Amino acid sequence: MVKRWLLGLLVVALLALGAGAALAQDVNLTPFEDETFGFNTLVPEGWQTVAPGVRTRASTTTDFAVLAQQSAPLSAADLLPSILPQLGLTEAPESVGTYSSAALNWTLYKIDVAQGGISVTVDLALAETEGRTYIVLLQAAPEEYDALHASVFVPVLDALAPRVEAPAEDVPYLVEEVTFANGDITLAGTLTLPATEGPAPAVVLVTGSGPQDRDESLLPVAAIKPFALIADALTRAGIAVLRYDDRGVGESTGDFDSATSADFATDAAAAITYLKGRPEINAAEIGVLGHSEGGMVASILGVSNPDIAFIISLAGPSAPITELMLKQNERILQSDGASAEAIESQLAYLREAFPLAVSGDTAALETLTYETTLAQTAMMSEEERTALGDIEAFARNAAEQAVATLATPWFRYFLTSVPADDWSRISVPVLAIYGGLDVQVDAEQNVAAFEAAMQAGGNPDYQVVTFPNANHLMQAAVTGSLNEYGTLEQTFIPELMPTIIEWLLARVTVQAAS
Repeated sequence: MVKRWLLGLLVVALLALGAGAALAQDVNLTPFEDETFGFNTLVPEGWQTVAPGVRTRASTTTDFAVLAQQSAPLSAADLLPSILPQLGLTEAPESVGTYSSAALNWTLYKIDVAQGGISVTVDLALAETEGRTYIVLLQAAPEEYDALHASVFVPVLDALAPRVEAPAEDVPYLVEEVTFANGDITLAGTLTLPATEGPAPAVVLVTGSGPQDRDESLLPVAAIKPFALIADALTRAGIAVLRYDDRGVGESTGDFDSATSADFATDAAAAITYLKGRPEINAAEIGVLGHSEGGMVASILGVSNPDIAFIISLAGPSAPITELMLKQNERILQSDGASAEAIESQLAYLREAFPLAVSGDTAALETLTYETTLAQTAMMSEEERTALGDIEAFARNAAEQAVATLATPWFRYFLTSVPADDWSRISVPVLAIYGGLDVQVDAEQNVAAFEAAMQAGGNPDYQVVTFPNANHLMQAAVTGSLNEYGTLEQTFIPELMPTIIEWLLARVTVQAAS
């Protein structure tokens, strides 16, 4: 729930590789339709897919050749900073030029990366169109860079083109593209309206952390589109749904990076105001469903907005965020197989770092991160330390990245939040759903905080449901690890939507079909 944007490119795959590289051989490129990222392209024949949109030649254990082709619902300016840490950079490199293909205009970068005595050259190209940025990245050993640049990188730039969307599947409801305003910000979304005789109840969907589009698309981490699934199921049940691109994402204007959870609450409030003006909507039966951080945003709205009729919190926080973040780090590290020593080191670091971030003491935060990073690298094996290259430079870079992340307005606001305080002041019906295998919002920790808050506030109409085998995305999970998200069935557990619909139908009036 706290990812701002995790691109997932295997840019510096050298950490798992030794010295040396295979030399370029003839490369055969074959057409490929990437339904996950929404484009047609070429891919090298025989290269192995190691992650969504990422292929490696892997002709030997020391082969550095990697090709990544992905897209994200962000501008190029917002996306590039997410890539830089994976290249060992703290600021954007100078572009080396542009390249125009039949479909896209590319901005080009060439970066030499050195770690642990290993050097590679990286070609990077970004092309932005219609609120989405397309990425092509080629990593190669310096001695074969020219050959792979000519035989792979350039042909891929020529071939990659956004897919022409197929006609929408016939659905038993109306689908309308809409915009609405929050001050000088224009938010763009999709309104799905059931084909009923009278005004319908409605749900506004609020996304989790990080810049999200209206479907809460999670590419490249996973192909699941949670909000598209929710909107379809609810609208088929007679309930209208409004979902929208976050500010600064997709077709919405505004600056995402400068916003806090409180700002996102004003965006959701604007969505409610818009729905109240629609004759197809029952203005007395408009509620909010928030996922992850969106659940916290819903709790803010539940206190401040009298127009909300009900709230559904899906894997939403209730515990104090600092405590939630400590538990989140502990569970994620455990799921990744980290040692007890490494976990305790990270938790001790966060206990000191959070107050420094909140107070704005960036100098102390940078020093703390630098010293902690040096201590944590000392716990690694010799092979792991060698792979990091210059440990001093690595620690300095980690410190700069920590300040850039933890000292943002969003994170500082987030860390001071105690969602239970808001939940205790909410009187409308609330459904809170958690996943028993969720490593991001721990069910046990947050169910206890939620129930205590609701009981303290005296709200008689709340329900808590925990699905034991569900992860943070409400997928049927094995361990709950973040690494599973893209490997599991890309849909919800079967019980989720019937549970939500049954709860809603007991509290709203659904009109007869027209």
